[in-house]
Amino acid sequence: MIRAAKPKDAAACAAVLRGWIAANPWFPNRAPGSASAQSMQSRIACDTVYIAEKEGETLGFIAFTSGYLDCLYLAPQAQSQGLGKALLGRAKAANPGGLALWVLAENRAAIRFYQREGFVETARGDGADNEEGLPDVRLEWGGEANG
Repeated sequence: MIRAAKPKDAAACAAVLRGWIAANPWFPNRAPGSASAQSMQSRIACDTVYIAEKEGETLGFIAFTSGYLDCLYLAPQAQSQGLGKALLGRAKAANPGGLALWVLAENRAAIRFYQREGFVETARGDGADNEEGLPDVRLEWGGEANG
């Protein structure tokens, strides 16, 4: 089930992010501020956030605002089940004119996922503009008119 996140979902979303970090040893910051319940509270208050849950367990979330996809994370056990695509579908429906995002270049699985979903690479960064200091890739989906 996919639904809009509520403030009470912040801790569960933070736990999903921490689980993703634990499953990706290449990620340099083992405890970023963005993985705290307080940070997720702010995200839920300011962005559009949807969660995917099953039997009351939060399995993933997506956060976006006005044409920009801020993040999409799934718990490791929830990957490859269509949840990421379903969450991304909510963001696309809310942003029919298109979406842009930055993803760390090391996160090749995410890049492949977004490319399968119609995103194309439009720029590369050296990491100077992200919290992790790692090279990143800008991907864009041109909107419903472009597929």
